[in-house]
Amino acid sequence: MFFHHLLIAWRHLNRNKVYGLINLAGLSIGIASVLLISLYVHHELSFDKFFQGSERIYRVALHRVYPDRTRDFASSPVTLAPVLKEYYPEVEAATRVHRMYFMNDISIRIGEQTFVEPRVRFADADFFEVFSHTFLHGDPATALDAAGKIVLTESTAMKYFGKTDVLNETLGIVSDTVVYLVSAVIRDIPVNSHLHFDVLGSIHSIPYLEAAIDNNRWMNPWLYTYVKLRSGVDAHNFEEKFDQLVDTYGKEHLSQNLGLDYQEAGHRFDYFLQALEDIHLYSKLDLEAEPTSNIQYIYLLALIAFIILFISSINYVNLSVARSPARAKEVGIRKVMGVSHRTLIWQFLAESILLCSISAGVALILLSVGLPYFNGILHTSLSLQPLYHPSAIVLFLLFIAGIGTLSGFYPATVIAGIRPSRILQGTFKSGKRGRWLRNGLTTLQFVISIVMISGSILIYQQMRYFRSKDLGFNKENILVIPQAGRLGQHYQAFRNEVASLPHVQQIGGANGLPGDLHGSNIFKVVKPISSDLRTNVMTYDDYFFETLQFRLVQGRSFGPSYADSAKVMINEATMRALGVADAVGVQFQNPSNGENASPILTVIGVVEDYHYYSLHTEIGPLVIFNGNNQFVPPRIAIRLRSGQMEESLRSIQAIWRSYMKEEMNYSFLDQQLAQQYESDRATGWVFDLFTYIAILMCCGGLFGLTTYIAQQRSKEMGIRKVLGASIPSILLSFSREFLLLIGIASLIGMPIGYWVMSEWLSGFAYHVEISFWLFLFTGLTMLALIMLTVSYQSIRLARTNPVESLKSE
Repeated sequence: MFFHHLLIAWRHLNRNKVYGLINLAGLSIGIASVLLISLYVHHELSFDKFFQGSERIYRVALHRVYPDRTRDFASSPVTLAPVLKEYYPEVEAATRVHRMYFMNDISIRIGEQTFVEPRVRFADADFFEVFSHTFLHGDPATALDAAGKIVLTESTAMKYFGKTDVLNETLGIVSDTVVYLVSAVIRDIPVNSHLHFDVLGSIHSIPYLEAAIDNNRWMNPWLYTYVKLRSGVDAHNFEEKFDQLVDTYGKEHLSQNLGLDYQEAGHRFDYFLQALEDIHLYSKLDLEAEPTSNIQYIYLLALIAFIILFISSINYVNLSVARSPARAKEVGIRKVMGVSHRTLIWQFLAESILLCSISAGVALILLSVGLPYFNGILHTSLSLQPLYHPSAIVLFLLFIAGIGTLSGFYPATVIAGIRPSRILQGTFKSGKRGRWLRNGLTTLQFVISIVMISGSILIYQQMRYFRSKDLGFNKENILVIPQAGRLGQHYQAFRNEVASLPHVQQIGGANGLPGDLHGSNIFKVVKPISSDLRTNVMTYDDYFFETLQFRLVQGRSFGPSYADSAKVMINEATMRALGVADAVGVQFQNPSNGENASPILTVIGVVEDYHYYSLHTEIGPLVIFNGNNQFVPPRIAIRLRSGQMEESLRSIQAIWRSYMKEEMNYSFLDQQLAQQYESDRATGWVFDLFTYIAILMCCGGLFGLTTYIAQQRSKEMGIRKVLGASIPSILLSFSREFLLLIGIASLIGMPIGYWVMSEWLSGFAYHVEISFWLFLFTGLTMLALIMLTVSYQSIRLARTNPVESLKSE
């Protein structure tokens, strides 16, 4: 019987191709959208779950309380891991991971070759007890147990040596005197991890970390601490023991640096646990090991998938209910022939499930074609592989059956419930209940479209705001050389040669550029006497200020004609934190070096606030040091004259090769800054894509609906035309109902859109304002789309000869 129902359903769909194609297209796009977003969500939720015992691995993070504010750090002191492992029996293993030079690239030397690696990390011997990696060569227990040992990933070993069996091969890190011995080679780290590396050295190879361990330092330097708890240990109960951790093991060192009464002054160090599996989506801390995502994006994408599928289902319900008069005679005859009510319902459900099954096949084709483009935009590596899992196949089949049943249940009950006596007497009409349902569902589609269109426009405005906002410096035509530290003693000669090029306007160096990770420090304010001040810190050479064209508010900037080794500059945010109107002459001291050892630092100038981090973050206090004559900046910025980029670049590369054996790596500052918003841009692109899909499906469903309404109202419009109605009046009469629905949808959708967009904008410290014109433009856009969709049928109906529509009477 079921196959009989499917055969009848197929014949019906084949006879009504327009109706079938509209529903097929809508359901196919809806199902493809759900599958695509499901693959992405599955990828995002799978981060770090491939490690053995991942549910027992935690990162120890820090909630740092200062006298005037708080900050949350993903990093922790070097002494924390040994204390946790030795004194807390709940800890099965603990390890530390250090990101050398923060985000700077590191040069690896293999014989005469040099490779620039952005993902070099250092860890201690217990790293592989916490994180289970697959070893191709070497022993996990001894891979990092001594200074000078280093672990390579499979692809890195192939790049360096052309093979993976490279135990006991040697390599070096430029500017480091240690000769590293390859102790192990492991499989490449999967994409879905928050902690990637290509080269992993022993933490004992870094002298200043060893010194920090010996001195029991509980402040700087920073690294990442991970613990693996024993089976059965409750993480929350274990975390409560951290209340006494600092007082027991770190109080002596902190008192020496912050003063004996540092707790009374408002300083506090509160450590807490972050589940490893939650870091990628839930962690938004300072000094993250890698850029993280946001669970809100997952919720947003899941909501969009539901909306797309919901719209396609609405279209199916609307078109099915609207067509009920056309199928009334079929139902009436079949009922007279003895077909039961239940059999008719099963018949229409079979039709719905068949359509969904065909749509699912088309959706898989669309997905396989569109997935590479999606991966390219979001920089992911999604594949169809998860869909081939037996459990995924079962869920997919249940999903198709569920969508078919839910979409077809109401139309099936409405059509199957038609009384044959009314049909055969010719008195059957679509009732008010069906009309109210169609109008309600159509209004809901309009509401969704208004929210998505306004959201898409706002995302575009915010992205444009990112590109056009004054950052406090000139980012254009700035060539960046990120490995300038490798020049060493040749830096000044290189700088002088480049500065003499006719196409170079200025060249300067610093230990970081806008967008890079900055260090921070606590300063004791000596003059005027006030509370300690935590600020970010930077070091500029004498030319960097002019190169980036920062703007001066008070005093002067650094220059080659001054001796500024004990002089600093600050930004306006620091001046506000100090509460002074004239900051020139303010004096600082670094208490962590000891009051006798630390020189007095005098402020010589105030720079206008500039965005040294992204627009997600509010501009904070900044202290800028001046590099001395021996300063070799890790970053070089070169301002080039417009229109001569290629020639300038060739000349600079030639000078670089005269000092260095390898090719010069470079980038442009404006491109680097744009990468800060890559995640937002990708999210906006995805939102735009599905907004267009939702609008297209909404218009497609509306077109199909108006087609059948036009058929129902053809005689009415014919009579109106015979009685003298003009074409414009007929157009207005046919469109009046839809104009009312768009008005109601605007009243509902605009407040919802305002709330949703306000929540999204709250994630940015600097953003555009939501204006009335945004909603007015959205409303007019939606009105234009609806009128274009409706106008075809209304004009066709208005121009039809009334004889054609009334001849049956």
